[in-house]
Amino acid sequence: MSPRTHTFRVRAGMPAVVLRVALVAVTAAGAMALVPVPLWRGIAIVAAVVGAIVPRSLGGWAGAACVGLGMLFAEPLPAQTALGVLMVHAIHVLASLSWVVPAWSWISVRSLLPTLRRFAVVQAIVQPLAFGVAMLAAPEEGAGMAWAALAGAALLVVAVAFALHALRRADAEPPRVHSAPTGGSGADVGGPA
Repeated sequence: MSPRTHTFRVRAGMPAVVLRVALVAVTAAGAMALVPVPLWRGIAIVAAVVGAIVPRSLGGWAGAACVGLGMLFAEPLPAQTALGVLMVHAIHVLASLSWVVPAWSWISVRSLLPTLRRFAVVQAIVQPLAFGVAMLAAPEEGAGMAWAALAGAALLVVAVAFALHALRRADAEPPRVHSAPTGGSGADVGGPA
């Protein structure tokens, strides 16, 4: 008696190996567009290939780190910063998907919609922040980020003061004991269970 082969068809599906190919392609594109040092480019691409073949090696994230750190050797331009944020985030998402989806399986394109939605929301939040930081770091704007460091220090002092005030207030209040109503069984656990 021969074993039966069971198959499962996915409507509007694609081979999951496409995610791994996309990981290498996005990393290579990011490295070529953003990293001026050829050694860092090569390391990023090799790391992405290793990450695509063996996702648990964390090679995809090493490629993203090489793209991000390699940008430190380039001029800080707002467009380059925005592209770097987009590329590193895309590499992270593709490496995460490659980790959990077997290479030779099929994946429903519809199942990727929540991931694409989260990607778009994160980019909508992060891109204006990256643009603002890039504009603050521009040396031709005068003071640069000197005032931002002072504002950050002031914000840190306010946050620590608020936290200390909340801790003192929590210590001054007597502890509250919640008792559960006793039912027919007579069980009382003496607090929220």
